[in-house]
Amino acid sequence: MEEIEILREKLKQNPNDYETLEEYAIMLSDIGENEEALKNFLFLKDKFPDNPKNYYNIGIILEKLKYNDKAVLAYEKAMTLSPDDTDILFNLAYTYIKTNQLEKAEQLLLKVIQTDTDDYNSYFHLGEIYSKQKKHDEAVKYLSKALDLNGNDAVAKFYLAYEYDVMNEKDKAIELYNQVLEINPEYSWAYYNLASIYMQKGDKNSAISFLEKTIKTNPLDISAIKLLVKLYTQSKKYSAAERILKNSIQAMPDESDLSYLLAQVYKYLKSNINYIKYLKQTILKKANFTGNIELVKTELEEAQKTRNNK
Repeated sequence: MEEIEILREKLKQNPNDYETLEEYAIMLSDIGENEEALKNFLFLKDKFPDNPKNYYNIGIILEKLKYNDKAVLAYEKAMTLSPDDTDILFNLAYTYIKTNQLEKAEQLLLKVIQTDTDDYNSYFHLGEIYSKQKKHDEAVKYLSKALDLNGNDAVAKFYLAYEYDVMNEKDKAIELYNQVLEINPEYSWAYYNLASIYMQKGDKNSAISFLEKTIKTNPLDISAIKLLVKLYTQSKKYSAAERILKNSIQAMPDESDLSYLLAQVYKYLKSNINYIKYLKQTILKKANFTGNIELVKTELEEAQKTRNNK
């Protein structure tokens, strides 16, 4: 904070010191004072309308404020004033990705790597774009190049593993997902995707193991919970299914799908009281239920009839 006070004092002494004002605005943004920083850069832009740096810095702040459409306009203006500046091109491309303008982003990133052949971020984002466009060979090409430049990037490895996964090169995918987990043991999606691969291979035990690790690292992963409960019940591990569902319902009490799954577990366990209890809970929380709630109501009626007839 001492540095910013020094800059403030300099500006008090000379309000027309525009280089100091630019430095001050950047420092304001660095400490999270983005609204105030934006005011200063807008002032500088009005003073120097042909300076691309002002539009570039305005774009950065607008991105931080999550005004991505406005950031695009600022970066586009900066690019018209400085069409070969790779920083401007990259930031505009990245903002295009965030606003789902993938083809525009692609063209800019390709231009960046013509100038800077070692720009890791551009290769990575090109791989990301091609992955979203389902151009799998191109995605593999650019993600592999990114990893040549930065071999310890867990996110790039994850994307590349995913590409091999969807291309049905499962062994390569498994190897890369495991490398992701060596770098970042908390990467829950890597555990989940490994579980999915082992399910496809028919290896339920490995799938269960990786799903358990998924939920350990991300206890709120509904998809992993549902899949794990399915495998537990198929393997007649009803107590394990009951335990994971009770813990999950405690963490996410409004998730009616979990209540319904627990009702089914109690049905398998022939615990009619608990079966009815959790069917009722499913109906009470029906707003979040992904199934057919009318069928649940019918199921509850039948369960109650069965209980009354005993």
